[in-house]
Amino acid sequence: MGVKAIIETEADVPATLKEFYKADDKGKFILELDGIDDHPKVRGVITANRENVKKRDELKAKLAELEERIKIIPEDFDPEKYQEMLATIAGLDPNDPNNKKIADEHVQSMKAVMEKKLENVTKKAAAREAELQAQIQERDGYIDRTTVDGKLKDSLLEVGVQPELLDGAVASLRPSIKVNKTEKGDRVPVFATDMGEVEVPTYVADWAGTKGKAYLGKASGPGGRGNNGGGAGAKTMSRDDFNKLDPASQMKAMTVDKIQVI
Repeated sequence: MGVKAIIETEADVPATLKEFYKADDKGKFILELDGIDDHPKVRGVITANRENVKKRDELKAKLAELEERIKIIPEDFDPEKYQEMLATIAGLDPNDPNNKKIADEHVQSMKAVMEKKLENVTKKAAAREAELQAQIQERDGYIDRTTVDGKLKDSLLEVGVQPELLDGAVASLRPSIKVNKTEKGDRVPVFATDMGEVEVPTYVADWAGTKGKAYLGKASGPGGRGNNGGGAGAKTMSRDDFNKLDPASQMKAMTVDKIQVI
């Protein structure tokens, strides 16, 4: 059985995997994944999202066309009433001043019917557009949050943030991150600063030397390495060796063996 992506309560989160889950604003616990955009199921969501955008744009185009056509009475609109109107107007004496008023009344009547139908179409199109827009925003929000947290956690672990303090560090830095989209649709999280946009690894490395010191490892004895926690007896592993492990072994190394990746 695979690892659950969403767990309803904290009590059901496996102790060995707790650091890989993050509570959302509804109290559920979401599994944080790196490279989420490449996952087949998420890729399907992204594809569906693009289809919704396409459908929304098609609705907008149709609505714009209908609004343009309201300016005149179309030949294919309600043929029976339209032919009846033409027959009535054609039988009128053009020299009789009262006949112009009668013809105008027929035209206005037809236009009123047309405007009512267009109003109904507009309401339905607006409702459908709002529905599609809500779906797009929800999916975009989930993908953006997952992308940001994955990139941020990797960068924090790289600079030596302790696993038990990882969620706190993420919560502290997340509000300053925004997600840019490339022309291909890829998501790139960056820090928005007064000096411009900064890549996540670069910003986190600077942060670790100032405000982030409290989140780093403590010195461990005479042979300690200060905030990196690499003193005598400490279990450490290089980032290259860690990356060679399969996902299950990586989780065990960090949660059970308490190995510090340096």
